[in-house]
Amino acid sequence: MKTGHIITLLTDFGLSDPYVGMMKGVIAGIAPEVPVIDLTHQVQPQNIQEACFLLQNSYRHFPTGTIFVCVVDPGVGTERLPVLVKSSEHFFVGPDNGLFGFLNTDPSKIIRELKNERFFRTPVSHTFHGRDIFAPVAAHLAAEGETILSELGPVRSDLVDIAGRLPDITGDAVKGKIVHIDRFGNLITNIHEKPLSELSFENDKGIIRFREFSLPLVSTFSEAPEATPCALIGSSAHLEIFIKNGNAEKTLNAQTGETVYVYKHHG
Repeated sequence: MKTGHIITLLTDFGLSDPYVGMMKGVIAGIAPEVPVIDLTHQVQPQNIQEACFLLQNSYRHFPTGTIFVCVVDPGVGTERLPVLVKSSEHFFVGPDNGLFGFLNTDPSKIIRELKNERFFRTPVSHTFHGRDIFAPVAAHLAAEGETILSELGPVRSDLVDIAGRLPDITGDAVKGKIVHIDRFGNLITNIHEKPLSELSFENDKGIIRFREFSLPLVSTFSEAPEATPCALIGSSAHLEIFIKNGNAEKTLNAQTGETVYVYKHHG
């Protein structure tokens, strides 16, 4: 067995069904000594953008050589391609449906379409490529090393991306959206702190709008007034909406996909 690989799983399968366990069983049958880490299995069903956001903001925290198996795959069994992507430091295995679109900016990436059934669990189900293609390919890579890459299938030039994955930035305004709601009910947006910095945004020189609310920007949860929707830059370096000692999702009946605006104040 080649050493140094970790396999990390991200899915929308939840934990009440046996799907995650079956994927781990397939991996164990091929690469029993390889550690398997669960990033999350609680992605909203079929929410590719949420999965992409979570992956993009998590993968850098893993060691070089980690293999990410990502299965949020509403198009399973259709013409969407199964792929393996080798980036500068990691590997990503899953459907080419936008999950890995953020990797298009990596000039060193190598994309392989997965076609060689020697690395699959056969017969391949039309509805469970996580078990029959993605898990075994990751396990073979971990067990046999990068020498198998050229055998997996043909090279592809780029990856499908998600429309609206990044916020719209025009002049002195940023239009983003909620892309993830964590278990505390915090509403995490796709607005990175960088465009706020580029706007020279400060609490008294900008406006953060969500629905009818103008949100004060604070540095920590404890700074916020009670029972008031507020905003801060969270641990992922993205703008979040929260309610101190409360749950913004439930209080505001908020959902992913809702729009958030940031304006530079000129008064």
